[in-house]
Amino acid sequence: MSFKSPLLIVFLFFSIISGIFAQQQFTGTIVDSQTKEPLFGAYVFIKNQDGETLQSSYTDFDGKFKINRPIIKEFLLELSFIGYQTFQQKMTSPEGNDLGVFEIVSDGQELEAFELSADALTGEVRGDTVAFNANAFKTRPQADADELVRKMPGVVISNGVIEVQGEEVKEVLVDGRPFFGDNPAAALKNLPAQVVLKIEFLDQGSEEAKLTGFDDGETIKTINIITKPDMRAGRFGKFYGGYGTDNNYIGGGNMNFFNGAKRLSILGLSNNINQQNFGGDELGSLESSSGGTSDGLTVGELPGITNTNALGANFSDEYLGEKLKVSGNYLFNDRDNVLNRTSSREYILPDDSLQLYNEDRNYHTKTQSHRFSARIDYEINEKHALVLRPRIGLDYRNSVNLLDAYNLYDENTYINRIQNETSSSRESTSFANSLNYRYKFDKEGRAFSTFVYTSKYNSDSNSDLVAVTTSFQDSSIDSLIQFKDNKYNSFYYNAGVRFYEPLSEKSRLRFGYRISNNNSDTRQDVEIQEAETGLIQVDSTLTNRFENSYITHRGGAGYSYKTEKLSFYTNINYESANIDSDRLFPGFENTKKSFSNFLPRAVINYETGEFSSIRIDYNTDTDAPSIGQLQDVITNANPLQLSSGNPELEQEYSHRLFTRYRIINPETNRSWMFFLYGNIRNNYIGNETFIASQDTLIQNDVTLAQGGQFTKPVNLDNYYVFRVYGSYGFPLKFMKSNLSINSSFTTRNRPGIINGQLNNNKNTSYRQGINLSSNISESVDFNLSSRGTFNWVRSSLQESLENNYYTHSTKADLFWNFVGGVFLGTSVNHQLYTGLGDEFDRSILLANMDIGYRIPPSNKTEIKLTVFDLFNQNASISRNVTDVYIEDVRTQVLKQFFMLTVTYNLRRFGGYDMAL
Repeated sequence: MSFKSPLLIVFLFFSIISGIFAQQQFTGTIVDSQTKEPLFGAYVFIKNQDGETLQSSYTDFDGKFKINRPIIKEFLLELSFIGYQTFQQKMTSPEGNDLGVFEIVSDGQELEAFELSADALTGEVRGDTVAFNANAFKTRPQADADELVRKMPGVVISNGVIEVQGEEVKEVLVDGRPFFGDNPAAALKNLPAQVVLKIEFLDQGSEEAKLTGFDDGETIKTINIITKPDMRAGRFGKFYGGYGTDNNYIGGGNMNFFNGAKRLSILGLSNNINQQNFGGDELGSLESSSGGTSDGLTVGELPGITNTNALGANFSDEYLGEKLKVSGNYLFNDRDNVLNRTSSREYILPDDSLQLYNEDRNYHTKTQSHRFSARIDYEINEKHALVLRPRIGLDYRNSVNLLDAYNLYDENTYINRIQNETSSSRESTSFANSLNYRYKFDKEGRAFSTFVYTSKYNSDSNSDLVAVTTSFQDSSIDSLIQFKDNKYNSFYYNAGVRFYEPLSEKSRLRFGYRISNNNSDTRQDVEIQEAETGLIQVDSTLTNRFENSYITHRGGAGYSYKTEKLSFYTNINYESANIDSDRLFPGFENTKKSFSNFLPRAVINYETGEFSSIRIDYNTDTDAPSIGQLQDVITNANPLQLSSGNPELEQEYSHRLFTRYRIINPETNRSWMFFLYGNIRNNYIGNETFIASQDTLIQNDVTLAQGGQFTKPVNLDNYYVFRVYGSYGFPLKFMKSNLSINSSFTTRNRPGIINGQLNNNKNTSYRQGINLSSNISESVDFNLSSRGTFNWVRSSLQESLENNYYTHSTKADLFWNFVGGVFLGTSVNHQLYTGLGDEFDRSILLANMDIGYRIPPSNKTEIKLTVFDLFNQNASISRNVTDVYIEDVRTQVLKQFFMLTVTYNLRRFGGYDMAL
């Protein structure tokens, strides 16, 4: 079957959806035996006589569940919920589909022991889900959910990234519903710990798995926060404002309206102390941030000092008797960023020779972003269901970049200097939409699904460049005045169909086909101005028109087998891919390439014990070069560092292996986790770098000054990454605290070509970390952590060259609530850098301190005085290891200031205000 466009799939979708039938499922409700309150998140299992799980489900917000009716006539129904006695009942061919209401009994003795002993907590492990009762962990009354979560076994939160057993959390749910989109840090930061009943850590399945029940091995690490039943209707939030020395300020807050399934959250933020997203600390980043993605309710953070104004909203509700679930997010973010950065590079050349490159950059950037995303889940009936996820993004950016850089043979011998000023602006729009549809046949396990994903991206940018290059060899000066306009457009679609056939109650087959196409085009117009005459003319060497199409066909079959303890999935796909690139100007040139590959996949999950499991995941995939990597047009934003694409590039082929073994015992609060990760890439898209020993013409048109670098992408082999990670966590009963120890070993080989010779830069690191968190009381709270990393860097071109370095970070956080509403908080962070050279080796002690007062009797209002960077030592230092150079970077950060802040916490549930 061949698809020329997704229209046929859309037609197929509307044709199938016209027939609606019923399929047999059991329904029921689970409530508390005393209060009759519905229990959300209770587990429901149907087992055979041997105790093997045949079907599983869980209750929704109203305590209701749906579970597929088994083929066998006699089975065991099991109901389980944390803090309650497990309920079991044998059933024989029940009449009808409604099983009625089940009242389960609270395990009062267990909860009582739970409250009296901080180191004995209730919890349970169900497959890939680990759940903890929030009452087992002591936090201050004003704490947010992130303070609660970070105390749980195997959890690490650093710089807005949340890791559970070494895996990054991608989504946070509240009572099973999306909360703050794809921004886990914001979700935890804007939900008070006071409303949390239970925390679940789970490997959430893909949209396909959730719709069809077919385990395709795709998972994302997810946190599900279950709220207390009596706090699911009310208003709560936090508002704060502060002003300090050097005119530093911060103001913001969040307001949440919960009424059962209907939930609305509104956020605001304004500051000039580096807090760019809603998930950050109230006093912003301790050091300069960089990178990050732009999605949902977050934007990629800018390094340097940033003024931010932001608004956000999150909404969710249910309609048509819970069949239609809708959630959405909106974000507005406006930033004014100033960045001063110093970097020093050491290029690795053949014959034991070196070249240095030092630069100072000064940026002033203004950005404005709008983000909207939504999710619509519609269970039309027992057979038909669909999920729709639209996303829209608008971005505006204006910047001025000042550069002053030198090429050197050594620290005292200068080759040349470049000074330039670049003014640029960019506007971009993006739209993406995914539709997943599922149809279940009358035969149990037989199903059909289809999906269509489309995205469109457009950008329009321009830049003005004024550059002066000075040669220290002949004292010559060369100037450049350049005007550039660039337009980029892309449209991508990915559509497919899948059919599922049961082989038995435990196994199923899947057959699937998909087609994807990425069409993109770019238009770059470049003009140069003569310095003497002022005449402006087109630069035909840098002006470019380019079109590219990358189309893939992929088809294959998969097999899934699942029992109570074992799940196994394997799949084999055959992929045919074609790249068709046209350079329209200067001069027409067409490049066509075809690729065909087999892509195997295998996933095994096995519960080796009551609290232990192992997961083995082997995956293969391909990755095509981007349009920028294919364009053979020169980019000269820095005339000493030219670059261009390569139309001869081929697609990458990667092998990935992930193995995880874990033991988590929520009853003893002990956890042990080990994982191994490996990634090998064939035809890795690396870089070929030419460093000019004299003035050289590149592509017979553009002059590269002596000492300058020209880089283009090439396909190389021998790229690999291997990582081993292990952690062990356990309670220290004598001090009512939890201790976790973790170690990791990583080695990465990155190939590159320098002046025609292959170089392999191998970076090996060993990291040892330790974390101690208290669980003493709500009045005393502390967290201590220390992490040291050894790094060994080796280059095959210069094996005698050593660039080994060591970094160490130690952090201590203390909160102490005195009698009478007075509290003291302090955070001390020590950073050590050695082996980076005299200019970058540092020992930095960053200390922040709070002293404040909470106004009784409600304690909702607090006033605090904060000193940031008490010893005035804050700094940001990093090292980057690439295939052709090693770079040390120092970035501008916030310095010492004092700030007075007033915060008000709102808690109103059931018509009553709650004290803290």
